[in-house]
Amino acid sequence: MPIAKALSAKALSARAVLVALAALLVPALLGPALIGPAQAAPAAPVTPEAHGLCVAATRQAEIDNRLPPHLLAAISLAETGRWSSPHKASFSWPWTVMAEGVGRYLPSKAAAIAEVRRLQARGITNIDVGCMQINLYYHGDAFRDLEHAFDPGANAEYAAAFLADLNETTQSWPKAVAYYHSRDEERGPYYQKKVYDLWYGQREHLVASAAGLPIVHSAVARRHMEDRQEMLKERARQTELQRVRAAARAANVAFLQRQADLTEARMMSEFEARKAKALAAFRERKAKREAQQQGG
Repeated sequence: MPIAKALSAKALSARAVLVALAALLVPALLGPALIGPAQAAPAAPVTPEAHGLCVAATRQAEIDNRLPPHLLAAISLAETGRWSSPHKASFSWPWTVMAEGVGRYLPSKAAAIAEVRRLQARGITNIDVGCMQINLYYHGDAFRDLEHAFDPGANAEYAAAFLADLNETTQSWPKAVAYYHSRDEERGPYYQKKVYDLWYGQREHLVASAAGLPIVHSAVARRHMEDRQEMLKERARQTELQRVRAAARAANVAFLQRQADLTEARMMSEFEARKAKALAAFRERKAKREAQQQGG
């Protein structure tokens, strides 16, 4: 897997135009393409500037890694998309944290980092972070620290490098997109369809927004609000199933161990009883022989 390169402050400032362009992009992602994960805390207020960080980072990462235009942006939407009623649009959010099947939209990088540290303090390690929801358990070594992991540029660059590597391995962008989320035969294709629907449904609007042209509402993307909710419900259900199965497995292991201990104890008891009986018989025979010898 390629190691993502962190974007320098100079590179980020060089893309200030793209960040500013995010204000134009706000109406670009029209229709409730995705609604964000179920939240454990009140969501941060919607701000085009924060959304623009993911927009600029994914676009630059697409260019750097020669990805199909806007494909990474579609994945970012699938991963962190949240609905803005005032703008009637869905946007990716850089300070998103997902753990235990629950998503959290934090108001700032500092708040997102603090949330991850709280989760880690509780022993939670399976945590997705940032614009591209990079999993810290599997990919945490790609970043120097949490500050780096939440940097939109570094987060998007790693995701782009990872996606490019998957494409090189599979020789298929659709498979690469599916594998980005999961190699599961059901979850991967479902995710792939979601991303490609977003990609096709939003591409014209992304291009139009970049060109400063009027934006038309995207009917294609509206389905994704319900899709996102269903996906998150399924993720939470799978998490609960895993917990129940793990608990059942642990109980079964404990039960089998108790049975083994009881069997071993019974066998030892039977062995000791046979041993005592044999020893008593031996002593009886010995006493008889000694008595015969003394009488003879």
